[in-house]
Amino acid sequence: MRIALYGHFMFHLAVGLREIAEHDVQLFLDSNTVPNCLLDEPMLYDSSFVHRAPWVTHREILQPKRAELTKQLSRFDVAITTDLGPVFAAAAEIDYVIIPSGSDLTQWPFPIRSRAIRSRGKADIIEVMIALRLRSAIRAASEIWGEGFSRYSEPLARLGCRIGGYLHWPIDTETFAPEPEPSRKVSDPECITIFHPTRMMFTPDPFLIESMGWKRNDLLLRGFAMALEKGVNARLVLVARAGSPDEDKARRLLEGLGVGDQVDWRTPENPEGYTWREIADLYRSSDLVVDEFGGCLGLVALEGASCGKPVLNYLDSTHGDGGVESLYPGGHPFLQAQSAEEVCNAIMELTDHELRTSIGRASRQWVMDHHERSLVARRCESMLEELLAS
Repeated sequence: MRIALYGHFMFHLAVGLREIAEHDVQLFLDSNTVPNCLLDEPMLYDSSFVHRAPWVTHREILQPKRAELTKQLSRFDVAITTDLGPVFAAAAEIDYVIIPSGSDLTQWPFPIRSRAIRSRGKADIIEVMIALRLRSAIRAASEIWGEGFSRYSEPLARLGCRIGGYLHWPIDTETFAPEPEPSRKVSDPECITIFHPTRMMFTPDPFLIESMGWKRNDLLLRGFAMALEKGVNARLVLVARAGSPDEDKARRLLEGLGVGDQVDWRTPENPEGYTWREIADLYRSSDLVVDEFGGCLGLVALEGASCGKPVLNYLDSTHGDGGVESLYPGGHPFLQAQSAEEVCNAIMELTDHELRTSIGRASRQWVMDHHERSLVARRCESMLEELLAS
């Protein structure tokens, strides 16, 4: 097979397919939107594999059949796309799969519903143009693949589409790996380090709630304060980063709770965030990783678990589009909390070093069993073969 992939979310899947398959696998990335997390990945600079260019501009969106990306994709048997990739795969008239990354399904196809969280004015015209192209491309896709804990059923229903298959997010389990040896002795006085790199988004905006953007980080901040009040020795590590709209609100809340001096705000050298290798070191230096409480499975949870750390979050299987049970028949290892009190209780429970170690090992094994990159790539290869044979 000649397999094209588009979008930075497809990086690990593309690498996995290239590693395990005797196929022509090529990854296309828009050079204007390559995220900082990719910049220390050696494969990013392999020009025989990764093709970076300003593929997506307003002109290309307006006339996708004339776009250079469309010309490139037309050489392949099938494309796996995210972001605005479906627009050009549709114009290339090849089979293509969409793996939504979030906004490409929940926000961009619906410019009126999403107007409260984006720029207005001239941007409205651009957003409408994108929506028209993207809606048509989503409806024309050969299949749309989900990952289980998502809330894609409502936007898909508006578009008259449905999930056609399920594929785990692939994780680089060599980069996101446990530390070789414990960083401190069990007998040492322990201050529990809680790491939460997730963007601060806890204002209950109706559209954010609907589109999976509501992280409910305030539950962690309040639960952390409650745990300290009950005598837990802990520090909270947060990340100051771009695209974190409630960061100032979080700082004020922490000060109001009287725990600001127990919080470390880390600022990456690049304001866009850490590279994967940098963030993996931060996972390994923590005792507990906390992801979001909005009901969805985020990459923070998977990366933290892959590093052998217990993870606290909230997963809502009722919004899983029917894929949770088939993807994870044996369940998952994540500690669950839906309130500040439950967050506090989880933190107190995990002051037990042996319990943290046990959950961390189980979490690492769970990632290896379900999300290891080559395993996901082989499943993807099988799904593509079935698609092209149908």
